[in-house]
Amino acid sequence: MQDLHSVAYFLNLGQQQEIQELEQFARTGQLVIAISNLLHQLQYERGLSNRFLGSAGLRCQQELQQQWHSSNEQLALFHKALANLLPEHGQHAFPARWFRRLGYALHSLERLPQLRQDVEQLKFNTTVAIKAYSEMIQSLLAVVFEAAGNAADEITARILVAMFNLMQGKELAGQERACGAAGFSAHEFDPGLRQRLTQLIDRQDRCFHIFTDYASDEALSAWEQVQRGEFQLEFERLRRLALTAGPQSLAAADYDVRWFICCSERLDAIKYVEEVLETQLLSHSQQRILAVREAASGPDQQGHDLQRGAFDDVPSFALYVSHSQSAGHESDHTLSGPDDDMVHNVSKPVVELIEAQGQRLKSLNDELDAARTELHERKLIDRAKRELIQRRQMSEQEAYALLRSMAMNQNRRLVDVAAGLLSMTELL
Repeated sequence: MQDLHSVAYFLNLGQQQEIQELEQFARTGQLVIAISNLLHQLQYERGLSNRFLGSAGLRCQQELQQQWHSSNEQLALFHKALANLLPEHGQHAFPARWFRRLGYALHSLERLPQLRQDVEQLKFNTTVAIKAYSEMIQSLLAVVFEAAGNAADEITARILVAMFNLMQGKELAGQERACGAAGFSAHEFDPGLRQRLTQLIDRQDRCFHIFTDYASDEALSAWEQVQRGEFQLEFERLRRLALTAGPQSLAAADYDVRWFICCSERLDAIKYVEEVLETQLLSHSQQRILAVREAASGPDQQGHDLQRGAFDDVPSFALYVSHSQSAGHESDHTLSGPDDDMVHNVSKPVVELIEAQGQRLKSLNDELDAARTELHERKLIDRAKRELIQRRQMSEQEAYALLRSMAMNQNRRLVDVAAGLLSMTELL
């Protein structure tokens, strides 16, 4: 029997545990992919449901029933991926919050059959349907968010953060498709629906901006293809119609079909970018597992593991004590860089606590800066709206719609258009 106090015993335990954790995270990646595919089908189902409800049951009934079958196929694959992560299979290393998120998502999915029945029987309007589907989808996105928080290394974390924000932006794009389908099917966009569309467009821009900050070059290249897609011009034109056209203009053509097709092509293109990230996530997970296994079988593995045990995860700064201090005297702890002529004098957990406090302070400062920036941008947009209201006798809603249209036409951010308009006003 192996000596419980031997070096090799604990190093072997460490190797086995590391491989188990990496394999478990690879299975988590499979669940994230299953959620991504299920979300895509539920988003399509939501869009068809709103075309069906918006036309008072006159359109899309057969397409909707076919889509229910497609969604159910992906739902079965989701449950299969989930089965590989259940605690009874020996997979325990998840925080309690992750299981609670998962429980809520499963509870939301249990309401899907009743939701479909209510849609089929026209028991509620498009607004209620959008809300019901969106709550279900958000509960699944929350599981992906928790997975991103449990990433084992920086590369994995970046892939998951990019993926989560892309999925969140895609979900907002799906809600925009559903809202537009409802308005075009009814040949009318009331002020509330137009305000909702405007909010969805702004929130999409924010999510996609974060995605581009974290995405790899390959994912960014796929994203550029989305921006240059053949559907893009028609999509932007229909989006402007939804935000500005009156009922008579909307009734003049079969806009609901064209809108749904354009939005669906856009969502399919975004789904391809998701698949690029999914491939990267699985590939990176497998590479890490292979690297650990190969290292475990190496001839100098014991010495290598001892070195890793001493220095793994040491932060870029630590508390040190000077060589010049005499033994037996109380030390003065100072915060120094790793290249200073010092020796370690405190335990790693204390250093990690200090680093965590620093990260929290940095996070708070970042949040404050973001809030200040957002407040400044809102003030600029409000000033630009007031200028348009005063100079062109517009309502506030008309002024905002005009700014939004200018931003889309010029492919610029709303705040940049507002700032440019104010500069021009001051010049004149």
